[in-house]
Amino acid sequence: MKTKIVLLSVLIGLTTVGSDCINQGFEVAINLDQINGTYVINPGPNPSYSGSVTVDPTTLYDQNYNLTGASIYGIDVSTAGANLGNCSGTVRVNGILLLTYNGAWTAFNTPQSILTSPLITRNQAGITELINAVLQGRMITLSSSGTVTTTPVPSGCSVTVSAYVQAYGTP
Repeated sequence: MKTKIVLLSVLIGLTTVGSDCINQGFEVAINLDQINGTYVINPGPNPSYSGSVTVDPTTLYDQNYNLTGASIYGIDVSTAGANLGNCSGTVRVNGILLLTYNGAWTAFNTPQSILTSPLITRNQAGITELINAVLQGRMITLSSSGTVTTTPVPSGCSVTVSAYVQAYGTP
């Protein structure tokens, strides 16, 4: 009998102290599709390269979510193609410096992370701009410019920047 009274008391207590929280909204983590910019280095004697890629952030996640926050969990810089000596450059997001990179081309054959690589220097203003553009649904333009030290450049060489963003939102 005591067990029934205790159980009944617990059930009554649950109906009066927050059991309706199940009906309240909840926030979930949303991994956005990767944002990539690949910048081809034209074959020939010119050691410089540049380019831009524009991405609509609303295409990177399910629009049934209302975003409430976002964070960057990685940005990588990598190279592809023949060894071009040393490479250095800048990456901007919507015109604001995001990062600079400088090092041996072959070091970047393995993606170098903004989180751990001494070959990359990040700029907080650019990170903030990337996060704000995602949250506000503004177009994201990643632009890069740089140089290599070995010429002539053969065909098939490029630099790729990949950004990884996680957002938070309510369904």
